[in-house]
Amino acid sequence: MDSLSVYARLAWAQARGQMQYRASFLLGLAGVFSTTFVELLAVLILFRTFGQLAGWQAGEVALLYGIVAVAFGLSEMAGDGFEDISSLIRTGQFDRVLTRPVPPFVQIMASQFPLKRLGRIAQGVFALALAQRWLGLDWTPGRALVLLSAIFSTAVVFVGIFVIGAALCFWTVERTEAQNVFTYGGTELASYPVHIYNPWLRGVFLYVVPLALTTYYPALYLLRKPDPLGLPGWLQLTSPLVALAFFAAGLLAWRAGLNHYQSTGS
Repeated sequence: MDSLSVYARLAWAQARGQMQYRASFLLGLAGVFSTTFVELLAVLILFRTFGQLAGWQAGEVALLYGIVAVAFGLSEMAGDGFEDISSLIRTGQFDRVLTRPVPPFVQIMASQFPLKRLGRIAQGVFALALAQRWLGLDWTPGRALVLLSAIFSTAVVFVGIFVIGAALCFWTVERTEAQNVFTYGGTELASYPVHIYNPWLRGVFLYVVPLALTTYYPALYLLRKPDPLGLPGWLQLTSPLVALAFFAAGLLAWRAGLNHYQSTGS
C-alpha cells in the first residue's frame, strides 16, 4: 500500500508538470488522436470494401478495436517509464535508483506518465461508441463489468510486456525489438478476430502472451457469438485472472533481472 501511495504521488506530479504547458499538452493529445484515428479509419475502409471479415461485421470489430485501443493507451501511460531502462543501465544512472528509499519498480513505473496517451484512449472510446451505435448492444451490469474487466486486464497484460522487456535489459543492456512485436504488433493482431490467424500465431497470443484471452474472448461474450475455436466457454470470463498471472510472471522476471544487475561503472 505504501508503494501504491508513492506511485500515485509521483504520477500525479508528472501529470501536473505536463499540464503546466497546456498548448504543448493539447498539441500532443491531438497528435496522438489523429495518428491513431488513421488506424481506425483503415479498419472502417476495409469493411466498407469487403463488408465482413470471417463472419464479423464492422461494428463487432469496432468493439474489439476499442477495447484494445483504450487498454493500450492506459498501459502506455502507466508503463512508459520502463522504455527508458536501457538508457539508465547503459549510463550507470540506475545505480542512483537503487540508492533511493523507494522500490526501483515503483520509481521506474512512475518516472513517466505521458498524458498525451489520452488521445489514444479517446480514439478507443470513439470506436466503442461506433460499435454501440451500429450494434445496439443491451447493457446489463454484468456485461458492463465484463467490458471494463477486459479493458483493464488487457492494459495489465501490456504493462506486463513492458516489464518483461525492461527485465531483459538487465542481461542485454540494450532494448530488444522483440518487445515491439508483442506491444505494437499485439495491438494490431488483437484488433481483429483471433480465429483468422494461423494456429501457431493464435497459440502465442492465447497461451504465451494472452492478449486473445483478454480481448477476443470477452468480446465473444458481449456479442453472444459462438467460439469458432471450440474452447471452453468459461474462458470468456477469465480475463482478470489471466492478466494477474501474466503480470506476476513479469514481476518475477523483473526480480530476477534486478538480482542479476551489475553496474556499468560509467
